[in-house]
Amino acid sequence: MAVVIGNSIGLYVNNQLIGCLTANSFNSTTAEIETTCKDQNGAYQFRFGTNTAELPFTGNFDPASTYGLEDLLSVHKNETLVGFKMLDTESGLYVYGYGYIPTLSWTGDLNVSSTFTGSLKVSGAWNYATAT
Repeated sequence: MAVVIGNSIGLYVNNQLIGCLTANSFNSTTAEIETTCKDQNGAYQFRFGTNTAELPFTGNFDPASTYGLEDLLSVHKNETLVGFKMLDTESGLYVYGYGYIPTLSWTGDLNVSSTFTGSLKVSGAWNYATAT
């Protein structure tokens, strides 16, 4: 069995790979709407409701990155709707859609790399596919 190494999974904003990422993930949650009735002997029943998804990310600040912290600051500050794609270059699997970056942090601690963290919140529907 071959496993995918996380190094091959990148996060793209408007078709530009975010430079110097150290971690990124995709999280999706669908709310449950309870539909349990008294005459069901207490058996829990539900339907699906609203889906929310976000893509948190962390990286090292590298001013030479083609798409980096300065670009993310602009997207965040201007509340810009952007296209996103989280792609595994080995398998071709990717998740894509549109969203905003409502949270972004930049850290400069003593004697370590300056880092940034943020989250891209999906607006509307997301989807997935496999590149061929």
